[in-house]
Amino acid sequence: MGIYKFIAVVIALAMILMPLVAVNGGQTAGGTTPPTTALTQNYAGGENQEAVKVFMSQDDLVLSITVQEYLVGVLAAEMPPAYHEQALKAQAVAAYTYLLCKKSEQESTPDASLKGAYLTNDSSTHQGYLTEEQRREKWGDKADSYEKKLQKAVSEVSGKVITYDGKPIIAAFHANNGGVTHSAKTVWGGDVPYLQSVTSAGDKLSPDCVKTVAITPQQFSQSVSSLDGCELSGEASGWIGKIKKDSHGYVESVEVGGKTYSGMTLRDAAGLRSAVFTCEYKDGNLHFTTEGYGHGVGMSQYGADYMARQGSTWEEIIKHYYKGVQIEDN
Repeated sequence: MGIYKFIAVVIALAMILMPLVAVNGGQTAGGTTPPTTALTQNYAGGENQEAVKVFMSQDDLVLSITVQEYLVGVLAAEMPPAYHEQALKAQAVAAYTYLLCKKSEQESTPDASLKGAYLTNDSSTHQGYLTEEQRREKWGDKADSYEKKLQKAVSEVSGKVITYDGKPIIAAFHANNGGVTHSAKTVWGGDVPYLQSVTSAGDKLSPDCVKTVAITPQQFSQSVSSLDGCELSGEASGWIGKIKKDSHGYVESVEVGGKTYSGMTLRDAAGLRSAVFTCEYKDGNLHFTTEGYGHGVGMSQYGADYMARQGSTWEEIIKHYYKGVQIEDN
């Protein structure tokens, strides 16, 4: 999802407008205004229900749908439906909390490109959303059972929102990590009290945890050409210099063409799965081995599924990944 861009922007604004130490739990520091008009708790619909407005980026149109339909569509886009129901519930609550933040943001400072919508279905910008037609096409002969499972998960956490100091949080999440999540400060430079590093024991069991990709010198040169001041010369074997990591393997800085960048910057430019990586030059290519998938902040989706299968409830999952939060009725 594109929550990384959202958090990066709000943290950057907070750094300009006020010191990060002057926070009431991270929302002021994050620049997120708490919702002034809540969406109805009645997910199932009804005459008085306010619609969720979603900009469908590929179709260039705005859909007005119920909260129930929206959250089912988000789950379908963002989390495998085969995951445990408790993990799906945790994801639904995180998605609803994020929706409230974006709705409030659009009410206070509208983004004209959204054409009146609260957020887009583009997962690189906000969080993904699939219509029922798209869900059925994706799931095939499992569509009926998956639809029923997601509908049930969303209904059972109707109106639940994650808060810190009484305000909805920035509910960041990612696919999986190398066994520990990263703090917002490590990844984006601004401390958010509830987005701290925590263990995520199940992630190393994920078949998607460790991946190696070979990138040709031409591909790598093209991908980093947009980096400020990056000039590659000589043999490709010397393009990647010193890599500085923290105790969890997160790349804090990496030298590329003699200039230093953050690990996240190179991750984004080169299309790497995470900023926990190593690089080896062999057979004429740059081989990057990554651990985890995503920015690594907040809730791990694979970790949530693992916790659920070990007996944890959705509430326990949320309070593990988001430190010091409360779960309230909206």
